[in-house]
Amino acid sequence: MKECTTPAQIKACRALALERNRQLFEEAQALNRAAHELLESDQLDIQQFDHYRALRKKADLKFEEAIEHLCVLNEDFPPIPMSAQNSQRLREQLETSV
Repeated sequence: MKECTTPAQIKACRALALERNRQLFEEAQALNRAAHELLESDQLDIQQFDHYRALRKKADLKFEEAIEHLCVLNEDFPPIPMSAQNSQRLREQLETSV
């Protein structure tokens, strides 16, 4: 992979990686929801319960993947610190919006 060196490149790489991380978490949540929907069935049998357990396992693995991905992302593309001026301006905006 080409190395990102300028702040703009780092920001773009981080944004792309964060988007992929969001997708991983959404996939995990979708698997989790599908598994729980099986439990809400009126006619839950052993096969459906086995399917539930398989979906939960896939969801757990996907959550682990997303968490590991986020850890690597934060190591490779740490957030760019804000300048003092931008930080002060953001603080003032937050204070006035309350």
